[in-house]
Amino acid sequence: MLRIITCLQTQHDWRLVLLAAGVCLLTSISAINMYQRATADDKATSRLFWALTAGLVGGCGVWATHFIGMLAYTPGVSISFDFLMTVASLGVAIVMMVVGFITATYGDRTWAPLIGGGILGAAISLMHYLGIASLRMPADIVWMPDLLAVSIACGVGFGALSLSVVRRGETVWFGAIGAGLLMVAILTDHFIAMSAMGLISDVTATSENVGLSPIALSVGVASVMAAFVVACLISAISDRRSRRDINERNIQLNAAIDNMRQGLCMFGPDNCLQLWNEKYVGMYKIAPEDIRVGMTVDDMFAARKKAGTIVKDLDSYSSHLWNSVENREFTRWILELVDGRTISVSYQSMENGGWVGTHEDITEQRKSEAQIQYLAQHDSLTGLFNRAAFNEHVHKVWEEAMREQRSFTILSLDIDRFSEINDTYGHSAGDTFLDEAARRLQAACGSAFIARLGGDEFMIVSSEGEQPARAGDICTRVLTAFEMTFHIEGHPIHSGCTVGVSIFPQDGADVETLITNADVALYRAKKEERGSVRFFEPAMDKQLREKRALLHDLGVAIGNGQLELHYQPQGGPDGNPFGFETLVRWRHPAKGLIAPGAFIPLAEETGSIVAIDAWILREACREAASWPNPLQIAINVSPMSFQQNDLPGLIHSILLETGLNPKRLEIEITEGVLMQDFSRACSILRRIKNLGVRIAMDDFGTGYSSLSYLQSFPFDKIKIDQTFVAQIHKNVQSSAIIRAIISLGEALNLGVIAEGVETEAQRDFLADAGCTEMQGYLLGRPQPISAYNPIIGRPSVASNKKAFAS
Repeated sequence: MLRIITCLQTQHDWRLVLLAAGVCLLTSISAINMYQRATADDKATSRLFWALTAGLVGGCGVWATHFIGMLAYTPGVSISFDFLMTVASLGVAIVMMVVGFITATYGDRTWAPLIGGGILGAAISLMHYLGIASLRMPADIVWMPDLLAVSIACGVGFGALSLSVVRRGETVWFGAIGAGLLMVAILTDHFIAMSAMGLISDVTATSENVGLSPIALSVGVASVMAAFVVACLISAISDRRSRRDINERNIQLNAAIDNMRQGLCMFGPDNCLQLWNEKYVGMYKIAPEDIRVGMTVDDMFAARKKAGTIVKDLDSYSSHLWNSVENREFTRWILELVDGRTISVSYQSMENGGWVGTHEDITEQRKSEAQIQYLAQHDSLTGLFNRAAFNEHVHKVWEEAMREQRSFTILSLDIDRFSEINDTYGHSAGDTFLDEAARRLQAACGSAFIARLGGDEFMIVSSEGEQPARAGDICTRVLTAFEMTFHIEGHPIHSGCTVGVSIFPQDGADVETLITNADVALYRAKKEERGSVRFFEPAMDKQLREKRALLHDLGVAIGNGQLELHYQPQGGPDGNPFGFETLVRWRHPAKGLIAPGAFIPLAEETGSIVAIDAWILREACREAASWPNPLQIAINVSPMSFQQNDLPGLIHSILLETGLNPKRLEIEITEGVLMQDFSRACSILRRIKNLGVRIAMDDFGTGYSSLSYLQSFPFDKIKIDQTFVAQIHKNVQSSAIIRAIISLGEALNLGVIAEGVETEAQRDFLADAGCTEMQGYLLGRPQPISAYNPIIGRPSVASNKKAFAS
């Protein structure tokens, strides 16, 4: 030890020793960093590159450390270096360092780092002694065997320990310790070896003088080496950071992909599998060993066939798939699997020539949609078609009859004594009776279309065979079926039915007239003789004359100030109101207060509904703008008003005129708004929505295409029709429809309000189902706004009278 210290103190320039140590430190950090990069990389080419780079940096750095250390050596005689031997020492250092790092990178994690590190130590020693051999000086070298052995042992031992520590982990701490050990290996090997060397002067020998001073030469070598090593180190650190960022993004991407609702598979330009997620594997029940990178599409089909989840029509599916891939088009279609499930599949091309497929199991969704569609088109009690389905069907039959110049009939049917049956035996027995009546109607009417409109009202459309003979046969069978005794809950019940019939085209050129005339004939039959059939006759026009008189009076109702607004509260389950629906009433000078159902259809027939809608909008907005409490108002707008191009402009001008905040106004529409000209109606609705006004779909669930309309336009709210609410506790189908609509609203982030809430039981059911908005007699009846003064923030009428009296 004393010999080593003496050598450093008396035979070395400490400035160059420090410089050599600095180069050694930089070399060790860089080489170890690159070694860590090599061991962490998954790609074989990248691993080899970084192992080679580590060897190159390590070899050059060790050689530079040795060379500067040799320049720091001042034995008291002039020294020079043999060029070829010096270059040979550099080459040996680089080659052996490369071999050592490659061995440590590719071998076993336990032994390979020890062996590779030992090779690094051997490289340090061999390079050093080749460097000593390149010395040219007027002296002979005498070696001390013990220190010579110690120097080699230190180089090999610390070198092996260095890479062994680094291989234990990729953290900065393991890297720092490994770099420190490698530095110790280099420095101890060099300076102990220098201490092992003794010189015997040879006066006969000569030495060439070095042109540059040792300090200048050392600084030059150190600068060049430092620049090279630093450049490599910066490259390695930058690459490591990029790799870490990429790994983090890959982790995030993999997490996102594996948590997708859809199954995903990605194919490269060669149509071979590159990527998939767990959802895809689980969806098709593919075993882990049956899926791998590089699989072809046919291989994928084989794996799915093995799992029993192949598509039913594989040839058609395969053809569609390849057409989509070749044409680089976005394609989506629905697949039926052999296991009975339904999968929605879409394929999208990528810029690199590959393509990605997304697969979603929509089996339950399709079942739910089919159930909702069925429930929306069928009467929940009897299973017959409902009013919406009837309207759809009768218009379709009318169009076909117009096109083919043929006849059809509409039968309007009421059950006799139904109210009495309900009152006598209870509503449960009444429902059972209606269900049995529906079965008899189906048996009697054959292929004719039957719909229950509500209560004991039924409509039948007969479009086959010779008319009206075919309709007459149906009427006869129906009357006969209802003459038979009903046995309901152990009670024999005698009933019957009355039928009114209208025939196209003689009893009406359009559907509305035919329905009206069938009802007129039914009214006449019920008035004259229960249990009979009456065909419409022109003489049955008294009601028509009354209708015309009412239409005339309606024409002057607005100008004479006969229309007035009533307001029905809308609130939550707790009864606290957040707004009102605005309803119009007609105070006829002779007939008194007329409900909307009696005159709105007439107004729609004549087109005067447009003026009525405009009046309602203006008066309701003016009234709401004057309320101290900024509650919302909902106004139902007729489909006919949407045929006017200036409806958004009208609403805008009314909002400006009255000063009402658009956010307080909600426009309610029915499906009829969208049925006539869907694109035009959507355009108008978007313009209204852009004003800040909310849009709600009224009577949701009763229309044929309600679901498709929700998909096509961003409604703010849907209203559950009161017919469903009324049947909540009478049959499970209505309850199911309501729950489905509420769930649909939650999924689409739509508000849901239930109308027709009249009992606490209905309110409690809706609240439990998640409905937070309600309307109905339970919250309040439609009344003039003065009846709700406390709610809107005005003093009540009683308070005003009291204040006046005082």
